[in-house]
Amino acid sequence: MSCGQKVVAEEVLFNRAFLPEGSESLDLAPFQKGNAVLPGQYRADVFVNEQPIGRKNILFSPSEEGVLPCFTPQLLDELGVSPKSYLTPLGDPSCLVLPETVRGASATFNLQDLMLRVSVPQVALRRDAQGYVSPELWNRGTTAAIFGYSANATRNLKGNGQDSAYLSFDAGINLSHWRARHNGSVSWQPTDGAAYQALNTYLQRDLAGLKSQLTLGETHTTGELFDGLLYRGVQLASDDRMLPQSLRGYAPMIRGIARTSARVVIRQESNILREILVAPGPFVIDDLYSSGYGGDLSVTVIEADGSQQRFTVPYASVSQLLRPGVSRYSLTAGQLRNQYLDDPPNFTQATFQHGLNNMFTGEGGLQASDKYTALLTGVALNTQLGALALDLTQSKTRFVSGTEHGNTLRLLYSKSVLETGSYFTAASYWYSVTGAHNLNDASQRLQFEKNVLSSMDLASRMSRRVTLSANQQIGEWGQLGVSASSQWYRNTAGSDLQYQLSYSTRLGRVGLSLNANRSRQALGAMDTTYLLTANLPLAFGSTRNYAQLSARLARDAQGQLSEDLYLSGSAGEGNQYSYGVGLQRDGASGTSGTSWNGQYQGAKTSLGGSLSQGDDYATLGVSVGGSLVGHPKGLTLSPFRSDTIALISAKGAQGAEVVGFPGIKLDGQGNAVVPYLRPYELNEVGIDPRGASSSVDLNESSRKVVPTAGAVLAVDFATNSGRALLLTVHLADGSPVPFGATVSLAAGPSLGLVGQGGQLYARVPEGVDQVRVSWGREATQQCLMLLPAPDVGGSGLQSRNSLCTAVQP
Repeated sequence: MSCGQKVVAEEVLFNRAFLPEGSESLDLAPFQKGNAVLPGQYRADVFVNEQPIGRKNILFSPSEEGVLPCFTPQLLDELGVSPKSYLTPLGDPSCLVLPETVRGASATFNLQDLMLRVSVPQVALRRDAQGYVSPELWNRGTTAAIFGYSANATRNLKGNGQDSAYLSFDAGINLSHWRARHNGSVSWQPTDGAAYQALNTYLQRDLAGLKSQLTLGETHTTGELFDGLLYRGVQLASDDRMLPQSLRGYAPMIRGIARTSARVVIRQESNILREILVAPGPFVIDDLYSSGYGGDLSVTVIEADGSQQRFTVPYASVSQLLRPGVSRYSLTAGQLRNQYLDDPPNFTQATFQHGLNNMFTGEGGLQASDKYTALLTGVALNTQLGALALDLTQSKTRFVSGTEHGNTLRLLYSKSVLETGSYFTAASYWYSVTGAHNLNDASQRLQFEKNVLSSMDLASRMSRRVTLSANQQIGEWGQLGVSASSQWYRNTAGSDLQYQLSYSTRLGRVGLSLNANRSRQALGAMDTTYLLTANLPLAFGSTRNYAQLSARLARDAQGQLSEDLYLSGSAGEGNQYSYGVGLQRDGASGTSGTSWNGQYQGAKTSLGGSLSQGDDYATLGVSVGGSLVGHPKGLTLSPFRSDTIALISAKGAQGAEVVGFPGIKLDGQGNAVVPYLRPYELNEVGIDPRGASSSVDLNESSRKVVPTAGAVLAVDFATNSGRALLLTVHLADGSPVPFGATVSLAAGPSLGLVGQGGQLYARVPEGVDQVRVSWGREATQQCLMLLPAPDVGGSGLQSRNSLCTAVQP
């Protein structure tokens, strides 16, 4: 059955001869407008112009035209309708009729499939980038406290090793728009005792209008242009995660002209990245998803008459490239955090990057403290020959011995050739002979001078650095990789040099890799090492568990061979158990050993244990990890350590499993943590009712949510609890209750409808022993039914025959 808002349905007359036996007296008035939908709320899959939007709660309300879906401004926004297209004046904002709100729009509801199809003219829709999520849907979550932890301890059973213990943790509180965070660690050894290290302590909040994060406290700079710094102060920085997925990273803008209504197909090699219909005239496509390191794009414009035009758009990328019109910035002011400084300087830092067009991205930055200044200018380019980024940092430091000026030049390059499966990157850094300091180094030298110590030795300071890497796909034969790096130092002959050759392939089910590495430090001798690895998967068929046997043969610079053999795998229905067993032999020392380890991921924590032993050593280790979340409903434990989470709740559904996380079940209070949510994106969280009590039904099993960074979202799933009844309902004369009759509490909501042959399934609240059945407005079209007594000790479905007696006038 369906309902539409496009036209008024004509009244329909039913031939009662075709109704099931016993339904002749059924009141058909609600169905005679051509609309079989009863008023109420339905959980439906929503489509806009045949594109899926998601599952939403839709209220249906009676009107002169029948029972129609209610639209709200918020729902229309979620569907992508532009407020500029609204007809005025608006009706009741709690229940807008779609055709009366947006010209040319209509809605059709399929009751059988619970699908609401909405048709909206293209001109009335917002032009949103792919992956766009309205900031109106961003949810900062509930007030909560989080404590994530990871701890391990080792016990030396034999040999010269020491016992040790280590704990790292993330603690936080979410209150309104603000998030307080502290990251720290505690380490312990018998000789040194316990030592605590505070890593970061800060307050942070989103600024949605600026697509930025405001941070106060002790943390670090973004590290995008200047070297990353630890600081104590304030920072305002853009957050690319707030952009639609299709605007993150770099991809070129596609421009063209269509003679007719045309179809534009964008390909990268043989993959279709985007296909879109455009109107006659100029068109712009600026929301392609970034594809990593790029690869030229082939664009085909297919006109209405079948003719085609083709052109190629260069596409290569480095991290500094931004899309046309996209900006990235950071502003920082505070005090440098450096454990080697007695009196850390105050400093300010500003960086800005902006995509000028498909080819150019400009960038600049300023860093300043009392005696240090650095100015950075640069450009990134996307060309047919590859992507290039070049920047120059000019620094000035006022030392006691005099003012020093210096320059640092950085050059980055990358190129991907998809046709040949080739990828190449290069990076080079040049530092002037004197004065090329970063803020940390300059501050340390200033302290040395202040303490009347000799100036820092510049002999070991780097003057030049070059890194190269290339990867080549060799068809079915595998992949070949080459990398090299070299560093030169001031006042030092020679250079550090390292290069590596790697090859990987598959022989049947066996994965093979060979690595050869040569390295040299300054004037030292060249060292050469080799590593051969083979991996054989042992799992077969459709088993959920995996197992793998790995073998490793290594040759060190002295020609000594070492061998490892390792078996790893998982067990349990949800892979909650993992294990590893290994044999090792070290050629240099001539010793051999064995190792065993196992991990268990429970519903509330993860546990691990290990034992390693050899000829002259033996070590026992244990580990534990997870998180605790305090919230208005209590305390919930999780085996995962995650910053952005959902706290799902379903009253009475203890034991139900969290979708996507085998083994994670709702606890005794009906709560569970869903970790690893993606901030500012649509995330789907759900509950699998298997494992829950049969006395509870979930009204819905999944929900889409959009968390802000660090949020703890409270996601409540409505449930119906009570006895589950499957009854065959008869009247006093033995005939079945009419098909379609409504079953309701004496004074309350509807519990369901009677099916064919008087069949009724209903979830009845505890304590209810009688319900009303009605198939019309007259007293003769209603009856009362006594429910069977609950089964003693039973919690399953009760199946009975029941008598419905006439209502006394």
